[in-house]
Amino acid sequence: MEIGFNLDLDIAAGASKGGRIVTGIYKVEIIKNFLYKTEKGNNIIDLELRSENGEVGFINRLCIDKTWESGAENFDYPRWQELAGSVQMQSLTTYASKRKTADGEVDAVSIKELHEKKLNVAVYDEFDVYNNKEKVTLKLSNSFLADGRSITEAQAKKPAERIHKISSRLQPYETKEYKMWKMGNGDTSGAIDNVTTADVTAPNAPMAEEAQDDLFG
Repeated sequence: MEIGFNLDLDIAAGASKGGRIVTGIYKVEIIKNFLYKTEKGNNIIDLELRSENGEVGFINRLCIDKTWESGAENFDYPRWQELAGSVQMQSLTTYASKRKTADGEVDAVSIKELHEKKLNVAVYDEFDVYNNKEKVTLKLSNSFLADGRSITEAQAKKPAERIHKISSRLQPYETKEYKMWKMGNGDTSGAIDNVTTADVTAPNAPMAEEAQDDLFG
């Protein structure tokens, strides 16, 4: 029997792509973002990230306000500002979107200036315990422009160096409660928290290497 065959290396290479974003440096695209408020009125965003190799990760409950409603300092605010600067946001425009939840699709609000933007992120897994089960949450450490430079390096027109220094120092983080729980031989069958808050879309093609427009001078 005659069977035609053409080798497609692009398809072959893509067979191993996918999985979960874990501790490390990734070039990503922001596939989805959802803006909402806490019960006390703070503005929070959830981000769905897709790496150039198809891994998926979720950064959840990133507060974008300078302070909490209580007046306490929001330590995530510099991370939000760095993320916004890395995708070169100059305004914040919202639009109506849809979000899939365990109860079905619901109305949501998203930020236009974040949609499908490309950047590099340094992220780490935080290990905690909830209801006597392991809980793993993906946390944002730093953001960089799509060409790998930090905002400071872009302003000074210097090459990317900081991203490589951070890469060598990134480690998963274990909370004090998790360490104590692990020493007590707790149940480690818990779910990973950071892959359940938004629907996962089909992997995109790897991102092309391209020059980053520089808003910093």
